[in-house]
Amino acid sequence: MTSQVGIKGLKLSCKIGVDTGEDLFKRVIRVDIKAKLKGDYKGDLSTTVSYSEIAKKIKENVEGKEFKLIEDVAVTVARIVSSFDNVRSVSVKVIKYAVPAGADYAYFVYSVGKT
Repeated sequence: MTSQVGIKGLKLSCKIGVDTGEDLFKRVIRVDIKAKLKGDYKGDLSTTVSYSEIAKKIKENVEGKEFKLIEDVAVTVARIVSSFDNVRSVSVKVIKYAVPAGADYAYFVYSVGKT
């Protein structure tokens, strides 16, 4: 049996952009994380991970920072989550809702996996 944990819709605020002026303002993004654990849950924290510690580390490394692309945020988050001892692999999805005015779509999405 493979155990999997996750966080859905983690709200973060950071500067993201490559276009002139786009990087002047903080943007709210949402991050979804799925992590497969190295072993099965055995009834205590030593066989899983702390969701609050994962969220805290992500916030420390993303909130208020500057990134060129949402891809950069996803890679940063994947590295953070995979650094936890009990994590075997991780997948991260970053959603950026700030799209050009009049766009035919609601948001941008980028996903990455790390084993």
